[in-house]
Amino acid sequence: MKRSMLIALMVALVLALAVPSALALNDNQKVELEKLYEQQHQLRLQILETQVEVGLVETEDANLFKERMQERWEAQKQRMTEGDYSFGFGRGGGKGRGFGGRGCGNCPVAEEAPAL
Repeated sequence: MKRSMLIALMVALVLALAVPSALALNDNQKVELEKLYEQQHQLRLQILETQVEVGLVETEDANLFKERMQERWEAQKQRMTEGDYSFGFGRGGGKGRGFGGRGCGNCPVAEEAPAL
């Protein structure tokens, strides 16, 4: 009985140590993610510019959006330097984050941005 308990404990310990290192990003993956997130940021800026050109968004609102997007991008870059690359799909588990319309909870800006 004690022997099986000891073996189970050893297996659990090995798994607890092995799984995080197996799931860690290597340097190439980090560089690739950083490039993709930069592309995503630039595409969002291009989309906003196009929306202004076709009249979907006012210039004043677009400037506010750009400020907010830049602040979020700076915060995202800071998190990446700290090793957090978990942006995008799946962060909230697909069930919402329960902020009741107050934003995502990760935004560096507390004030509401104008709606599109």
